[in-house]
Amino acid sequence: EGGRGRRAASPGSQAGLSGAGFQEQIEYGCKILQESCFSKATEKEKELASLREDVEGLRRQGEGLREKNQALDAELAESKRRNATQLEENRQAAQMVMQLRGQVSKLGRFRHLLEGAVVEGDY
Repeated sequence: EGGRGRRAASPGSQAGLSGAGFQEQIEYGCKILQESCFSKATEKEKELASLREDVEGLRRQGEGLREKNQALDAELAESKRRNATQLEENRQAAQMVMQLRGQVSKLGRFRHLLEGAVVEGDY
């Protein structure tokens, strides 16, 4: 009586296997397993090397993007500074325009008064 799903070996079933043939089969099986393990290990080492290269490439790309971001931040800060300076210059120019318009208006009224005085003085 064997275990579940196992059959008890009959005395005649191993009669055809000599000790040397059985040993050769075991060695051949071990060799196949070793080659398979070595092949799988080599495959995984190549995959790991490829992943390490990918990581290094992504790290370099990240550094490049970080540097580009810093340059863009500096450019943006400079642009904001120039815009603030231009805005202040525009405010000053607008104030000057308003003052000049006021002076032109006063000069226009003065001219009108002078023209009126000259016309009255001629008659």
